[in-house]
Formats: sequence, C-alpha cells, structure tokens
Amino acid sequence: MKLMKAGTLILMFALLINVLAACSGGNSNQPAANNTNNKTDAGTVEPPASEEPAEEPKEEEPVTKVMDFGGKPLRIGQWWGMDAYLNDEEKAKQKKVEEKFNTKIEYVTVTDTTARLITSSVAGEPFADIVMIPLREAFPKLVVEGYVQPIDDVVDLGLPAFADNLVTMTNGKFQGKQYGISEPYAESHGLYYDKTLLQKLGLPDPYELQEKGEWTWDQFVDMLKKIKAGGKVPLHVDSEPLLASILIYTNEGKIEDPATNKIALDEPNTMEALQFFNDLYNVHKVIHKDEQASFGDGGIAFVNGYRWDNLGYVKDKPNDIGYVFFPKGPKATEYVVPYDKMNLWFIPKGVQNAEAVLSAFTELFEFEVKKGKDIKLQKEEPNMKNKESLDTMRKMFDSTYKIINYQAYVGLSDVVEEAFKNIASGKESPATAIERIKPMAQGAIDVSTKK
Repeated sequence: MKLMKAGTLILMFALLINVLAACSGGNSNQPAANNTNNKTDAGTVEPPASEEPAEEPKEEEPVTKVMDFGGKPLRIGQWWGMDAYLNDEEKAKQKKVEEKFNTKIEYVTVTDTTARLITSSVAGEPFADIVMIPLREAFPKLVVEGYVQPIDDVVDLGLPAFADNLVTMTNGKFQGKQYGISEPYAESHGLYYDKTLLQKLGLPDPYELQEKGEWTWDQFVDMLKKIKAGGKVPLHVDSEPLLASILIYTNEGKIEDPATNKIALDEPNTMEALQFFNDLYNVHKVIHKDEQASFGDGGIAFVNGYRWDNLGYVKDKPNDIGYVFFPKGPKATEYVVPYDKMNLWFIPKGVQNAEAVLSAFTELFEFEVKKGKDIKLQKEEPNMKNKESLDTMRKMFDSTYKIINYQAYVGLSDVVEEAFKNIASGKESPATAIERIKPMAQGAIDVSTKK
C-alpha cells in the first residue's frame, strides 16, 4: 500500500508539472514554434516577434480648416468707400469669399476710423472686424491703450500672403508683436520734375543721374541754384517740417528711435541733414512759395509728390514731367522712400473670430506681392508721361521705406515742427533749436509710451 501511494503521488506530481507548463505556454504572446527560430548566428536570442507585422505609420493628410461666419457679416472699416473702386476680379473674389465663409462683405465707411474704433470699443463692440488705420495713429497709442490685438498667435505669419510682404511685416510690428498687415504695399514719394524746363535751362536729367547713382545732395543743390538763376522757382514742398524729415531720412538719420523710445534729433546724420535744410532756406535760398506759379507749365522745376499726385502734377500738363527718388545724402548708401502716410489693416481688440477674418480678407484681394504691385503700376500708367517715371515708381514700390512717424507721439509734433520752422526762417540754428527742444521731445515720447 505504501508503494502504491508513493507511485500515485509521483504520477500526480508529474501531471501537475505538465499542467503548469501548459498554462505557462498558453500565456505566451507568440506560438511556441516561433521560439525555436529566434536565435542568431552568435547564439543570442532575439526579442519575440509579434503575432501580426506592425503597420507602417500612415502619413496624415492635411486638414483644410473651414471657417464659417455663420451668416454674420465681415465688416471692413475704411474712409474712402472702397466698394466703389472694386474691379471685376475683386468683385468675383468677393462672391467666392461670401460663399466659402458663409458671410456677407460689408464696407463700413467712416470719416475717422481711429476715432470710431475708440468710441465703438468703449461702447462695447468695435464697429468693424478689420480696420484701415494710419500707422502714426496706431503706434503706440492704440496698442498701449489696448484697442487693437496682435495677430502672431492668430495666423501663420509664415504664409506667403504675410511673409513675402516685407514692407508691412516690418512696419506693422510694434515692440516685437505683429499688429498691422496690408496687400502688397505699393506707394511712392519722390520728386516730380519739369523735364521740359530743365532741358531749356541746359541741365542734366535727374533720372539719368539717378540711374548712374549720382543723384546726390550736391548735384541737387547745384541744379537748384542754376534754376534760380534762370528766373524759375527751383523747389516747392508741402511744408518745412516735411522737407526736414525727408532730408533726415535720406541721410540715414532719425527723428526718434522706436526701438529704444529715445529722441534721435541730435545724432550726427540727423544734424548734418538739418544743416543742409538750413542752407537750402537761408544760404542758397532756393525754396520759394510762389502761389502764382504752377507746376507743369514751366514755372516750377521740382515738387515733392506721392503716387496719386500724378493726377494733379502730370496728367494733362503741357510739359513733359519726370519722377525720381529724393537725392541721397552723404551718409546714404541707397535711394529710399521717406513716407509719412502709411496705412495698415488692424484687427480691433474684442473681435472673437480674428483667424477667420484674416483668412477671408487675404482671399478678397491680391496678396501675391509681384502681381499686386503690377496691378497698381498698370493703374498708374495712363497718368504718367514716360516709361522712365513708371520705372522709378516701380523701383520705389520695391525699395526701403523710411517711415516718418513722429506725429504718433502725443505732443511731439508740436515741439519738433516748431524747431524745423525756426530753422527754416533763420530764427534758430539747428544746434540751438535741437538742444532747446530735446527734453520736451523726450518727454512727449515717454508720455505716449507710458514710460
């Protein structure tokens, strides 16, 4: 009996071991046959293979975000009634945008977009979803006081509609944040000149000097003195402060430095420009305000003018009229466009669907840079007298803009323009005028930037 019990125990023990082995094999993640084939030539065991081969990761398809206004209008704030100036291509784009974004385009025309933005925002809702605002009114005031919003985190600024438009991407930025945008920027500011008059006086063509890189202050003042000697008005400008600003920026100078919020009127390049400004008025005496003389019929040789001024200065005039950059100062390395009328589009604070607004807006108008500038130039062709002037205008579109923006600071224009007028009249020298106003000018900047 004892032997039987022992045998029985041994048999039961063997069966128990088999059962345990079977259970252990059943919990394995792969068939037992695979285990015998996982040895490499070196005799090491490879990790167990999965039962099914791993799927190749699928490449994600790009997702096109559809932005729906839910039937609400896209309101565009401006002051000139832009809907009256839409061409057929822009009208067709508008219909597509309205269908795609489930919206209706509304052009909200007001006299003063900045004032309306402030009052409507205070009342609870901005009057438009995107608003055209003069740069000098936007920075720093509307940013510091919280009326416009940055767009860096709203849209991808690397998209061609934004990134390729360097003029607005540079000048629409304030304190490291992007606020303003526009279609491809195509504006100009230079000198219209009476080619017919200069030819009669035996003077060189400024365009030819420009193309040779020889259109400089020295050439300019020499020409102005000869025009004066010929009994004609050498140069007419809109105002003394504007001419002073033009000369400062064409000599690589500054009035203020927006990066540091410091007045820069006493820097060497600026002081050199103000001395030349003084000499034009008080030494050479080549700037006159002859209200009887008119440009384009032989009375005035040069006038400053913007792109749109060709309607008054060029079109339908009897004489041949040219257009050139302002001449380079001694410190300048290139021709530039000193510009005091830059306007950009801004998204007001409080607009909730800013991404949809910007996406729709960039499809309403031509944002491809070259095409946009070509369209603008084609519109100006009937208003210019010669291809050289159109060539200059196109070069201005592609050149460096020097933004004259001191009027953006509360009270700064009063003290700066008083100094410029005193210099022009001979009441103060450049050094005396700038030394006198510098503390007040810096104070105006500090107040405006809440320093």
